[in-house]
Parts: sequence; C-alpha cells; structure tokens
Amino acid sequence: MAKMNRDMELTAVDEIDPGPSDAVLSVGFGPGVGIAELAARLVEGRVMGIDPSRTMVEQARRRNRAGSATARVDRRGAAAEAIPWPDDSFDGVLAVNSMQMWEPLDLALREVARVLVPGGTFVAVTHVWAIEKLGTAESWSRDAERFLRAAGLDPDTPRTTAFRSGAGMIQRATLPLDRNRIAPSNRPRRA
Repeated sequence: MAKMNRDMELTAVDEIDPGPSDAVLSVGFGPGVGIAELAARLVEGRVMGIDPSRTMVEQARRRNRAGSATARVDRRGAAAEAIPWPDDSFDGVLAVNSMQMWEPLDLALREVARVLVPGGTFVAVTHVWAIEKLGTAESWSRDAERFLRAAGLDPDTPRTTAFRSGAGMIQRATLPLDRNRIAPSNRPRRA
C-alpha cells in the first residue's frame, strides 16, 4: 500500500494544497504516506488522521516517528462516521482509497462537513476498480455528489486519472463560506 498508493496520496495532498500553518485531517490514512507528506508541508500547522485499523495506526506511527514527538501530528483509531474533533477544526480533509468503505456514507460526509472550516476543501482519491466493486463508476459519482450536497458541500465534477496502481477517481468538494446554507436538519450535532 505504501509504495503502490504513494502517487495517489501525493495527488490528494496537492489537491488540498495546504498552507504551511493549515490543519488537515486524513481519513483512512493507511500506512501513513499522506500523513508524512502533510507533516513535511505543514511546518507550522497540524496533521491529524483517523483510521479504524489498529495495524494501520501503528504502521503510520512507525513511519512518522519524528512527527509523533510533537503535538502537530496526531493519529487515532476512529471511523469516518465519528470524527473525534470539534466543529470547524480543519482547513482540509483528504481520503485515499477509503471513502468507498465509509458506512454509512451520508453520515461520514456530514462528519467531514462538520469538521471543515467554511471555505475548507475535501478531496477523495479512490481506485476505480474499488468503486466498481460497488456498482458502476457513474452511479458512484452520482451517489457521492448527492451525499456531498446533502452534507452541505459543493462538489466539483469528479475526474479520473491514471496512477501507478491503476485508474483513480478524484472527487473534490468545498464547504461554502456561508455555512448557514446547510439545512439545520442536515447539520450533525455532537453531544
């Protein structure tokens, strides 16, 4: 995963285009390649990550020992539908080869919208073959766009790009500066 998906991770980070003092969350960070890239770019910022797999959390900790010694990098065991940070915590959220596994997808995307600051960016890069295990890429794009909009995000048109490990779909969305556009019934509330 670390070698074969590296270019996908770098593309996701490039798509977010974080500033040096931004806060970025990686959802489903796997072995931590994206976390390492973010830590190198966010020299004054914060890099947070969640992954439901204990094995991946440990691999990412080992890969990023330098960042682990500071409060700037934090990796936790958690799922996309229960992000353990407060509202408006992140300038960007990225997901590489994990969004297709989020259950339920609509709740997870509402969580992403909840933790993004207004104007923040969400980027998902997913293998097309993984998407096609669930149905057609076209139906996935339609469903993802519907759920992104329901969460209050403004999605761009998805695009497919060739990566070392095969074709990948890039989905990008922005939380509007006017967060009040999100209907109150769609805004998740944290207890």
